[in-house]
Amino acid sequence: MEWDLLEKTTFWIEGIDLEGANLGEVAKTAALALEMKPDDIMVVDVRPGLVAFDVLRRQVKAESIVGKEKEILRQLGNLAGVKLDASAVVHSEGVLGLIALGEKEGFKVLTESERMAADISKAVSLRAIVFASGSEVIAGKIEDTNSPYILQALEQAGYKTKFGGILEDNAQAAASGLEAALEQGYGLIITTGGVGAEDKDFSIEAICRLDPDAATPWILKFKPDYHRHHKEGVRIAVGQVGIARMVALPGPHEEAKLGCNRLIEGLRAGLDKSELAEYIAGAIRDRWQNMMKKGGQKHGSSHHSS
Repeated sequence: MEWDLLEKTTFWIEGIDLEGANLGEVAKTAALALEMKPDDIMVVDVRPGLVAFDVLRRQVKAESIVGKEKEILRQLGNLAGVKLDASAVVHSEGVLGLIALGEKEGFKVLTESERMAADISKAVSLRAIVFASGSEVIAGKIEDTNSPYILQALEQAGYKTKFGGILEDNAQAAASGLEAALEQGYGLIITTGGVGAEDKDFSIEAICRLDPDAATPWILKFKPDYHRHHKEGVRIAVGQVGIARMVALPGPHEEAKLGCNRLIEGLRAGLDKSELAEYIAGAIRDRWQNMMKKGGQKHGSSHHSS
């Protein structure tokens, strides 16, 4: 479990004097006592009876901070050129103030924090937002039948849902919409449409901007002709930022329904993003193969029609 230090990155020791001490070693020793890398901490002030340190990272592990006062003083006390009074103490504000907690208090804080983090994680994971995409939907030329279906299916599966609106046919604008949803604490972010091969399809690219390692399996592949098809084919995407999942589903209604149902099943099964992406894509791919065997029509890459 990691905590954000925000702006409170300084701690200091009172009851300490240095004589010929190597400040680099002093900082390194403090860092090791807090289970950080040697260059994560630096000495920023030395005065009679006081040494101040600054943590050069924003995120810290809770267990490396809580109740570590005795360990810091012990390790520094063994360092050449460092003299500690019997009354030496560590002070700080914010999260780093938890360094000075006693063993029992520290254990209680860690236990309670882990419980709270688990509760928050569970609550976030069950908050879902669904976006439509495409200029046709914005202009009202095509009815968005996907979002109502997906919202209802998620609610029946126990999610608290919200319709996020319609994303523009623009990778940066779409990515900004997804990023805003992440910042608002949604644990499941779904888009429909914009996954095809046309030059206006950007849902995959938007997710990849937020998670460069997103899983993006192909559904259909073909050679780009640069008149209509500017990309190699049709994909879906599953990305992850922290505990939040981002999923780009196709626009055709039957594919969106199939993808949504697979998504819910895969999340229940605890699949990771690569497994989940392939579980969704596999079903849609099979559908297209069956349609083509029966002489089905070509895929409409980003339509929302029912």
